[in-house]
Amino acid sequence: MTALLTAVFAFGALAGCTGNTTGGTPTTGAQTGTEQTSSTPTSEPSSGLSIANYVTKPCDILKPDQLATLGSVREGATGTGELGQKCTWRGQDVSKNTSYIVHVTEGKAVDDMAASSKAKNSFFEEKQIDGLRAYSTDGTDGSMYCLTTVQASKTDSITVQVSSSADERATKKPCPEAERVAQLIITNLKG
Repeated sequence: MTALLTAVFAFGALAGCTGNTTGGTPTTGAQTGTEQTSSTPTSEPSSGLSIANYVTKPCDILKPDQLATLGSVREGATGTGELGQKCTWRGQDVSKNTSYIVHVTEGKAVDDMAASSKAKNSFFEEKQIDGLRAYSTDGTDGSMYCLTTVQASKTDSITVQVSSSADERATKKPCPEAERVAQLIITNLKG
């Protein structure tokens, strides 16, 4: 019971402090044919993808078939946080099922967000996902939590936050899982 409460409080704390998540060195999972990840950063604004359709409806950012790939999660719940509108898909059982939060950020300079994350967190890695500038960050070792932010424009971004459950940590490492979900969202934004 104590372990379950600790996991619930840990995820609650993670959800409340989106800019200061824990972190570590992610391991890269197997890439699919549509996933293109490189460690080459770019400071240029990305392709100018529009997030306008999701600013007030962040739970619509993933399609039903994509949500099914998250595993056993509850229905998405909208809310507002430091990064703007968000949708939270909590695991059905927080000790057994990984939880996800997707933040739709409008009007915040991505360069400033990246610099702040790099300064605050012990793990920070810039990369490209499907040709778009992205970074993954975590405050510790990345074994439990990770945030991956994808730049849609100079001031708009999508951030995927993963809280890996104890039972799924071996198969759903937080940073590769956050990057995988970010890739799904990029596919939707590109239409």
